[in-house]
Amino acid sequence: MPRATSTFTIDSWDEQTWDEHDGVKLAKARVTKTWRGDLEGTSITEGLTVLTPVETSRAYFAVERFEGSVNGRRGSFVLQHSALSLPDAAAPSWAVMPEAASGELRGLTGTGEIVITPDGGHTFTLDYELPDDG
Repeated sequence: MPRATSTFTIDSWDEQTWDEHDGVKLAKARVTKTWRGDLEGTSITEGLTVLTPVETSRAYFAVERFEGSVNGRRGSFVLQHSALSLPDAAAPSWAVMPEAASGELRGLTGTGEIVITPDGGHTFTLDYELPDDG
């Protein structure tokens, strides 16, 4: 299975709180990113977040459209990602939405993983398949 590894920077983060009680904040965030590496391009993410008074207890759900190239093949695709972080564990999930890719990426499927480095950088790895990759 082919693999693409990239870094990304967060260019903007526009968050709006829509509910807050007892120290628990529910918010909507629009995030734009620039990707460099095997994934080259930009993306826009819309997400819902839950923040609690405990820094290590939070959750989010997001849908992200990437436009650019994956290992040189141009097009766009949509990622669905979510994470539930607890004080002693985390459960992140990244998946390409089936039938939501275009251009040379049409038919793309796969799953991803993100690592936040100690300096605050982000590395993303996508294990994927395309129809003509055999």
